[in-house]
Amino acid sequence: MSIVLASLAIAGVLLFRATQTVDPFYAAAVATKPAESRKAGERTENRVADLVDQAETTGRWESIFSDAEVNGWLATILKDKYPTLLPPEVVDPRVSFVNGRCLIGYRYEGEQFRAVVTIEGEPFMASNDVAGFRLRKARIGVLPLPLSKVVEHIDRGAGELQVPVKWIEHEGDPVMLVGVTNALSTDDEVRRLEEIDLRDGELSLAGTATPRKASSRADGISQRAKAAASAAAAAAAAAVQ
Repeated sequence: MSIVLASLAIAGVLLFRATQTVDPFYAAAVATKPAESRKAGERTENRVADLVDQAETTGRWESIFSDAEVNGWLATILKDKYPTLLPPEVVDPRVSFVNGRCLIGYRYEGEQFRAVVTIEGEPFMASNDVAGFRLRKARIGVLPLPLSKVVEHIDRGAGELQVPVKWIEHEGDPVMLVGVTNALSTDDEVRRLEEIDLRDGELSLAGTATPRKASSRADGISQRAKAAASAAAAAAAAAVQ
């Protein structure tokens, strides 16, 4: 009996240690000095402002964001300006861009369990108005995390933010579809995302912007949400045909 108990105790310790293992990219990202993170976050803010100027001048916008800049924004601007945007159990999110794939890591701090979660996926444009994200892998430490659990968490978070999403399946992987045009647009301008490209350490985005017709400027957030949902539904229908 004592041998069995000892074996169970050892197995429990090993399992716990496996859940506490941290992905190297995440360990490096969270180790960045606060001053460096703030400067990187400010560069991201400046790039976004430049995109607005580009769109107003040429009708087209494009930019490249490094994962260090995005992580700087997540570490500083997100925490300072949008502290309630993420669920309270999701702490210190970070990303890494690697040749067409995106790694997302964060500390999960639940009431009874804490660990670092890593999600691997592939972003792409599913149609002119819909961005897709194919979930490939998910881990708690080094242990596999069912993708169905990731889908549940994304759905709950999207619902709280009133962001309509649709799900389809491709070769066994869940694929999230989100209407982006209405999410990016303003009352005066329709902004379209047309290209997403991930290189080693870089995220490249490009699109167009056109003035919004005066008759449509009165559209509220609910109307935009409905349009995004319709676009995502159309993309989902096309994908499964």
